[in-house]
Amino acid sequence: MFETFKSMDGMLQVYWILAAVSSIIFIIQAIMTFIGFDADSDVDMSTAPDQIPESGDAAFDAAGFHLVSVKSVICFILGFGWTGVLCWNYIPNRVLLGLLAVVVGLIFMSLIAFLLFQMMKLNRDNTFRVEQTIGLPADVYLRIPGNRKQTGKITVSLNGSTHELEALSDTDIPTGAKVRIKEIVQGETVLVEKI
Repeated sequence: MFETFKSMDGMLQVYWILAAVSSIIFIIQAIMTFIGFDADSDVDMSTAPDQIPESGDAAFDAAGFHLVSVKSVICFILGFGWTGVLCWNYIPNRVLLGLLAVVVGLIFMSLIAFLLFQMMKLNRDNTFRVEQTIGLPADVYLRIPGNRKQTGKITVSLNGSTHELEALSDTDIPTGAKVRIKEIVQGETVLVEKI
């Protein structure tokens, strides 16, 4: 087997080495992920802790996510190496083969970054906290009597989900009106004002 490897073209040897090493690392990373030991050295969690808990792999920030992480680089090398190995006999133009390998590597890299981004979205803490609604607009669901005499109901959207809250107001607010949440009165009862 070693003699076969030595007789190969130098570039084909490079493709084989990259494919083999990246495959081994990829398998180890996959096993570590499945058993729960998963950390990547490129983590950059600059988003507020209440939005994304510390965990996972890719480097994310408030504006989105970074494409480059250890896993995505390994996936690039995996796609690059195996494309070179598998297409060596079919694409005689080595420059074209190299370009194809780079394109496939970038596709692999983008796919893993996209999957990591989707996994991070699953890890977000979407626990509803009434404190997060202060200052948000809401819709009156059931009329709110004035002078804080009796509660009405409002619906407010937070983190992509709608929540129904008890609401008090200083002025009478009819059903369907737009309001802004001013403060928390007690528990999940809020004080609102008409917009």
